[in-house]
Amino acid sequence: MRYLFVLFFFFLTPFCYAQNDTISNENKKDILDVLYKLFHKNDSIRINPDKKVAFSLLPVPIDANKSAGLVVSFLTTFYLGDSKTTKMSQVTFSPYFSFTKQYVFPIQSYIYTKDNSWNFIGDYRYMIYPQPTYGLGGHNTDQKMSTLDYQQWRFYQFATRRIVGNFRLGLGVLLDDYQNISEESYIDDETDYSKYMNGDYSDKNSFGVALQGLYDSRENNVNPEQGLYVEADYRINTSGVNGEKWKSIYFDARKYHSFSKYKHRVLAYRAFYWSTFGGKPHYLDLPSIGWDRDGKTGRGFTRNRFRSNALIYFETEYRTDITRNGFIGAVFFTNISSVSKLDTYDFKKWNPAVGTGLRIKWNKQNNSNLVLDFGVSKNDWSLRLGLAENF
Repeated sequence: MRYLFVLFFFFLTPFCYAQNDTISNENKKDILDVLYKLFHKNDSIRINPDKKVAFSLLPVPIDANKSAGLVVSFLTTFYLGDSKTTKMSQVTFSPYFSFTKQYVFPIQSYIYTKDNSWNFIGDYRYMIYPQPTYGLGGHNTDQKMSTLDYQQWRFYQFATRRIVGNFRLGLGVLLDDYQNISEESYIDDETDYSKYMNGDYSDKNSFGVALQGLYDSRENNVNPEQGLYVEADYRINTSGVNGEKWKSIYFDARKYHSFSKYKHRVLAYRAFYWSTFGGKPHYLDLPSIGWDRDGKTGRGFTRNRFRSNALIYFETEYRTDITRNGFIGAVFFTNISSVSKLDTYDFKKWNPAVGTGLRIKWNKQNNSNLVLDFGVSKNDWSLRLGLAENF
């Protein structure tokens, strides 16, 4: 718990110039402007520049975390009330298909009702997902221990009500259903999955309820340029290994500082803590790098590279424009993470990574970018692509 107090005070500290995510779109250029210039005689015409709904679409082949495939990213942003009194909402759908037979169909939503009275956070997905395992906690190895294959249905839904200002309270329902679990081992000994689960590969479902506290002062959640985001979830789960009940804490804090009123010069940093206690969750419910709700932790690492009963993660990123019109930009990031020794909360081994990324303005109406990030770490790397900033 001492980590949570340190993170709380760190993220409340004021620093630098803070703006309102409202850098003018005048003289800014995005990919739609380029297309209008190519295919329209009058390239100054922009249809419905002030409409409340904006769409972005990105189909592209990519090698992501060493699994070549195709990702198709749809991002929709909209307002359910007056944009002066209601924050922007977003829904993303990013199906992913890999040559290693991974098929992922995720829908994620972050929705504000009129005048920000209610906030709804949703995570719904279906996955056929063979993934490499590297061991648990301090038993983690540089070489793959096995390939764990399974199918998963997920339904997570949170609803919070505004209490005062940007602070909200609410409840969540969380359901994960794991089916057709199997494992291909690459070692002579018993794998960590088999030992942890007592050799149980049967179908499992994991149901829980959560109390959520949320503070969000960002105006744009696709590409924030100011503000503070703090989410704290206390989860009570009804089913774990051998039917055991278990609990978890999920804490995510992000802060943004702008260095210019007119240009994109942003320093962003994030602290993330996720732990389980009071029982034994299913192996696939254990905290793991890259498996936060948005799947954005751990640039520079293969997703699922580290797993245990507790995970702590820090990341810092600097975002800047390269061209004066904001069409091309870049980011530079570093992160460090640790998982505890299994069944403890003792963090001894820390895993750093660094990287850089290219940004191309995809839609200046919602400030979305084509995001291409390359990160490296000891004996590992990752390449990630999308239409929203990493955090």
